[in-house]
This record gives sequence, structure tokens and C-alpha cells, in this order.
Amino acid sequence: MSSLFGPKKKRLKSNVEKTQEDKQVLDSAENIKDESSSNEEIQSFPINLNEDETQFFTQFDDLGLSPQLVKACSALGFKKPTAVQRKVIPAILRGNATNHILALAATGSGKTAAYTLPILHQLAKDPYGIFAVILTPTRELAKQVKEQVTALGSALKVSTALVTGGSDQVRQSCELGRFPHFCIATPGRLALLLRNADPPRLKNIRFIVIDEADRLLTNNSGFERDMAEILLAVHGESTEKASGRVCQTLLFSATMTKSLEEMSRLAAGKQGKLNLKHIVVTEDDHDAIAPTNLKEENPDPKIPYALLTTPQIPAGLRQEYIFMPSRVRDTYLVSTIRNLLSNAGQIKGDTSYSNKKKRKGGKQRRYKDINDSDSDDESSQKKARSAIIFVSTCERTGYISQLLSELGIDCIALHSLLTQNRRLASLAKFKSEQSPILVATDVASRGLDIPTVDLVINAELPRKTTDYIHRVGRTARAGRRGRAISLVSERDIELVHAIEKASGRELGKCEEVTEDLAVKLLGPVAKAGRLAKMKLMELGFDDLVKQQRERKARERHARNKAERAAKRALSKRDEA
Repeated sequence: MSSLFGPKKKRLKSNVEKTQEDKQVLDSAENIKDESSSNEEIQSFPINLNEDETQFFTQFDDLGLSPQLVKACSALGFKKPTAVQRKVIPAILRGNATNHILALAATGSGKTAAYTLPILHQLAKDPYGIFAVILTPTRELAKQVKEQVTALGSALKVSTALVTGGSDQVRQSCELGRFPHFCIATPGRLALLLRNADPPRLKNIRFIVIDEADRLLTNNSGFERDMAEILLAVHGESTEKASGRVCQTLLFSATMTKSLEEMSRLAAGKQGKLNLKHIVVTEDDHDAIAPTNLKEENPDPKIPYALLTTPQIPAGLRQEYIFMPSRVRDTYLVSTIRNLLSNAGQIKGDTSYSNKKKRKGGKQRRYKDINDSDSDDESSQKKARSAIIFVSTCERTGYISQLLSELGIDCIALHSLLTQNRRLASLAKFKSEQSPILVATDVASRGLDIPTVDLVINAELPRKTTDYIHRVGRTARAGRRGRAISLVSERDIELVHAIEKASGRELGKCEEVTEDLAVKLLGPVAKAGRLAKMKLMELGFDDLVKQQRERKARERHARNKAERAAKRALSKRDEA
């Protein structure tokens, strides 16, 4: 058995063309050799177990992991494996490279450790070059995955490279040139590096993990071209012939409401020929496993088909709504913060804002109803310590955060218009509890694990039910309890019904926030709103929003043009 600290093996030269046309990428992605015909296997699981026996695993020792990884789990406070870890870890360890896995489990159930631990176990046996590529839809999630991989693999001294947008491309390219064991990336930046004159060599990796697969592998997601190029670079025919290695694909998500057949095709670059194994973890901790036959309506009569498509809501999550007129949405949002968040959304003992208002003379009076703290009241102990407020656009995120700041409510913003350093700084400040409120777009809705989040507020309901599932999944994680409040106007009734149908639960009515409490705040919120708009205009925020819209329009036009060109090329080939 080779040592992880030994010299790295010489890698094969990459056969990825230095420049690829959109037509060639899409055409090649559909004609890659069927992996299911390969008999090459990864080293099997050390002991033979039946599928049903995995339910008796109560310790990480039972899963067959190396002692170093078991110690790392203990040091990180992982007392026992979760349901998804009990199923996924043995399936990866004893499987072969042609047995690809799709795992569906609720948010906060430990999916990251479920795929990281078995990959680290296999890496210790045969360390060489880039061993695994992990793809995530957002930069924040990629950074979080990198931190967890580094922590779990600390005893093995694994090397990782973070490849995301907003950072220096040259530095990232150099890091990949040193062949780290893990490449954690967002599809856009990794695909951009693959188009360079000297692209990174990915054709000899052992695992490719697609985290939040429902976001990355659906149509009209914006990731289609990037994912096609990455998967083409990973699943190359020349590698299979020369080295005998086949890359194993692992798909993970909390929601999977789109066609599984389409995801299978994209995952392997073939028309639905991927040998995909489903592992579905239900809410009551009873696991269901179904070998996939995607052409059948129900893969296994023992498992309800709805189980494969119904999103999972954490058991400890309390879902409620507040019905209000759409024109006073901001007032109800402030009232919700005032009544449900400890210390009215301010850091306890922080009087800097109040003192600043007092020095200006007389202006602190209009904020009295908002800044009065109930921290001495016994009921304040039951209020949330920190909260995430989700809004739909970057423009609204900037406005809401500035509005709350004008009202003396401590908050920070997280959206795609911020620079990468500011995004990371905002997230770090919120995680360290320096600020109790994070106002964010859906960039914060996927995968982020912040244990202190007690409350999620949907200031605006998302158009897709899957986005709602991921938003509220930022609380009540890992068996903890949490609360999700949605502000519902007369225009959102159909969205609420769709959410209740998709999640299988009804939303209760929030009794703490009433119309009388909101009416008292109409004046202060209106004045603060005008000041917030003036401040944003001074900062040039409107220009940034305009530039973002123009950039997205250009990208959408280029993507549609490339798709039309590819369709014409395929049509001509079929006619010939």
C-alpha cells in the first residue's frame, strides 16, 4: 500500500483540446463511451455487508473507515454517523467505479462528510495527483466544503485547491499545476481554466462529486456549457484505454424534482445510460435504496415514487407565515425582526448607534419603537439569536440592508454584486456572531452550515418551491430546532399552496407579529426607506445593478446563440 506522503505518480498527458467550439463540446458530451461496460473496480469494501445491515451502524468504526479518519470525526465532534452517512459511505467503499450514486437527503443531514470520508479513505490507499473534483453552485459553499475536507483529512495531510470566481486565475492555475488531492470548484471558473492554453489535467481523477446536483444539472440553470466541458474533460475515452481508470460520479442534493434521466445523461455525458444507484433518506430516518430503472414510472414498488421526488424538510423546523398587504412588506419585515429576534436585532450591549443618534440631537426619538430592547424580559430568552433574511434580487438586498441600518438594526449583506473579499468577510462576520442578521439572495441558500441560525425570514417568497426548501434548510440543521417565517401578500397565495404541496406540510400562522404592531412602524420605516435610497444612489449602487443586468443579458444571448448553433450542427449531421 503506497503512502500518502510518498512521491506522486507521473500523470498522463491531457488530451483536452486547447480550444473547443460549443458544437464540439455538446456533440462530444453525448457520444462518450459507455462507462457501464468497464469491469475495472476500485478496491472493494473490506467486509461484505448486506444493504439492510447498514441500519445497525452506530459508530464510525462500523463503517470500515481508517483509524485516522475515525479520530478526525471524533475530534470534530461527530458522535455517530447520520442516516445518509450510514448508507452512502459503505456504498462508495465497497462499490466500483461504474456504480455511480445519487443521494437524496434533507438539508443539514451530513451529506458533505458522507462523500468526503470514503474519498479520503480511498485516497490513503493510492495517492496521486488530483484525486477528486467537487463542484458546487456557489463560492461560499465551495469554501465551506474546502474547510471541511481539510479538517477531516488533517491527519492525512491532504492538499486542496479552491477554484472559484472572484480570485486570481493565474494563482488558481498554478495550484492545480501542483496536482492537489482535491479540487473544489464552481463550474464557471473551472471551465474557464479548461479553455486556457495550458488547461489543468483532469482525465485521471477517481471521483467527481456534484454537490447540489439539482441546481447544477438542470436545464436553464446557466451551468450547462460549463458542466459539459468539465464532464468532457473528466470522462475521456483515452484515459479509460490507457490507464484503466474510470471516474466515479457522485450526485448529492436535498431536492430532486426534475427529471432524473436528464441528470444521469449530464453526469456521464451519455443518453441516460449511466448505472445510477439511488439512496434516499427519509425524514423518519428510515433509509430506502432503489436500483435505478429510469424508464419505469416507479423504479421499485416497495418505495413510493413520490419519495424520489418530494423535497425533505427538517423534522425540527417550524414553518409559519405572516399575511400582509404587499405595499407594506418592509414594515412587516421590521416588525418581525423587532418581535422575533433577541435584542431587536442588535448586538447586546452595543450602544454605538444610539449614541451616534443622540449626538446628532433629537433624531433618536423616531427609532424608539424599534431600538427598545426586551433583553431583560424573560420572553427574550426564547427569541432567535441570529437570522437570515432572504430576498429575491441584489437590488432588494442592498436596499433592505441599508434600510435596517438606518433603523439601527445591525445587519450585513451578501449578494453577487459584492467583491469576493467582501462576500467572504460578510459571511465570516455573521458566522462569528458579530452581526445577528444576514440579508442575502439565494447565494446563501445552498449548503451553508451555520449552527447559530435560529430563524429564517423569507421577505419575498421564491418562485420555485425547491428554492424555498433550501432557504429554510439553513436552520434546524443536524437535529436542531429552527423557525422559518414567510411574508405572504395577496399575490403569493398560489406560491404558498405550491410550497405546502411540495413539502407535505402546512404553514401555520405567526401570532407574534400583528397588524397593530406593524402600523406603529409605518412612519419610521417610510422615512428610513427614503434615506436608504438616497444613500445607495450616493454609493453608485444603481449603476452596479444596471451593469449586472446588462451582463446577464449578454450571457443569456450568447448561451442561446450557442445552443441554436449546436442544434443546427446536430440537425445537419443527422441529415447527412
